[in-house]
Amino acid sequence: MTRRLSVTVLVSGLIASLLSTAPAFAQAPSQVTDVAVEQADGFATLSWDPVPGASDYQIERTPVGTDDVPTGPAAIVGVWRPNRTVTPGSPTFADAGFNPGDRFQWRVRARSGTTVHPYSAPVFDTTVPPWGDPSVPGENLRTQWELTQAAQFTSDVNEYEYTAALDAASDRVRVVEIGRTIQNRPINMFVIGYPTPPRNVSAVAGSTAALINCNVHGNEPSSREACLIMARELAFADDPRTLEILTNTTVLIVPTINGDGRAANTRGNLTGQDLNRDYSLIREPETFAFVQMMRDYDPEAAFDGHEFGNNQAGDLPVLPPRHLNVARSIFDQSRSMIEDWFYGHGSDDGWWYCPYGCQNGGAVGLSQETILRNLMGLKSVVGSLLEARSAGGATRPNELNAPNNRRRKTYSALYTYQQFLDYQLANQAAIAQAIEESIAFQTSNTGRIVFRGSYP
Repeated sequence: MTRRLSVTVLVSGLIASLLSTAPAFAQAPSQVTDVAVEQADGFATLSWDPVPGASDYQIERTPVGTDDVPTGPAAIVGVWRPNRTVTPGSPTFADAGFNPGDRFQWRVRARSGTTVHPYSAPVFDTTVPPWGDPSVPGENLRTQWELTQAAQFTSDVNEYEYTAALDAASDRVRVVEIGRTIQNRPINMFVIGYPTPPRNVSAVAGSTAALINCNVHGNEPSSREACLIMARELAFADDPRTLEILTNTTVLIVPTINGDGRAANTRGNLTGQDLNRDYSLIREPETFAFVQMMRDYDPEAAFDGHEFGNNQAGDLPVLPPRHLNVARSIFDQSRSMIEDWFYGHGSDDGWWYCPYGCQNGGAVGLSQETILRNLMGLKSVVGSLLEARSAGGATRPNELNAPNNRRRKTYSALYTYQQFLDYQLANQAAIAQAIEESIAFQTSNTGRIVFRGSYP
């Protein structure tokens, strides 16, 4: 698994330089300077010095060959605004949507209202290819989505083949079937640990575990693709960060709880039931399987992946469990994960996190206990919802091409889950304390019971 670093990253066993900067040229008035680009999993982070009085910035990307001569037209791929970050004095933009491994030129220009200023000097770099050495068995596995460069989503048949191949190729991975859909599709879960995963359910429950639920709404598949890629990285990467995570955490990944809905590209399952309104009611076999798994495997922290249709929102709206019956310790720790970790790290790396419902998104799903985010909190699990923005909108104008849009959503979700595992590793003691206080609160049988309402 790659992590954005200041200088280098391990790629296919070789150390490759990540930081490229623009050459020095004579500066025009209000011209952006000191543009730099750093490569990561499926995205490139652009940074530059701010221009006094600028209202926003446009990011231009041009495909180039190895000789840095353009091989295609330039395109405006991003618009950076001060409201997309908690560090407006240090602008960064995560450019995504390109085919990983391609080479590009980037330029940045400032705008002051309707006045457009000159572009910066260009910066050139080659993006990071899909993770895994193509010549190494196991690492060379690719999903249908990757093989078609995001022109196709991974089918259920390809998912099962890929899942089984990872299971067979890596000692770190065990795939278990936690249930079946109405149409009898398996609901599989990766159990990943180092050097091997805990040997059974009880052993996982006795370890520290982090859970990612990737695809409950069948027509929101970006997190599913991210999770399949992430499973491969966790299965084979040997960098110190990955090994530290897997030595201290059992990672549980459920790629597709709603296989019938994914096959039909529908939000609900075969009956039309929105499964994210059924986790406490447990009327459907898919939700029964999932909540039974949560009870038995007992994860400490979890993320639930979705997509959001408001194209004015941030790149990555997130939300903690807010039902008022959730213990205050779980709500506070989940909110801290978002505000004290994701907002800062996202701003450093150029991703725009914001509360779900930001930018006129509405008061969405705040208090229903049937929603997984709230149910997790009620079960003393620190966690969050992720809603990758469905459309590019004004800040990502180069997403009329479907593969560009799909790649940005998938790699932003992958980044989120990588950050989630980093957070969980760095905050195990605080998470454990929040869970202990929550269990004491939930078993005390004192205080009010709230049927509706949410934390602010």
